[in-house]
Amino acid sequence: MNVTRSSVRQVLFLAGLLAAGAGLASGSNAADEDQGAIAERRPDGKVFLVQFSVGPGWVAGRPPQEQSRFKEHGSNLRRLRDEGRIVLGARYADKGLIVVRFASEEQARAEMASDPGVQAGTFVFEVHQLQPFYDGCLERAVDRGPAHE
Repeated sequence: MNVTRSSVRQVLFLAGLLAAGAGLASGSNAADEDQGAIAERRPDGKVFLVQFSVGPGWVAGRPPQEQSRFKEHGSNLRRLRDEGRIVLGARYADKGLIVVRFASEEQARAEMASDPGVQAGTFVFEVHQLQPFYDGCLERAVDRGPAHE
């Protein structure tokens, strides 16, 4: 896959816009309650952007719901959301984007590689670590090392 600096910048810019929008959208009391419930089960960890693109197994002209392992891919994303791992998800153009929390990039890559849609070749993915710098959009990862004890 040919990944250019420009494409990485575009993806990271999009992630920033999505994260900012997610922060702005949480103004209602119901949203605050939902965010509180999510925060209680949110795993600690670093924040990663995962971009899904159509893979070699994608059949052009076939609707998404008829692609190999598409439903299982959706179920896997639902599971990650229910676990509090997915912070944000969106589609743009022919791409899917999720912002997730994992302890390490290796763990994030392993989880995405085990996705049924990825295993079937319907999707391929890229993982990029994010470094949030504005609180309220995506919380910064907290260093829990010896220096903070």
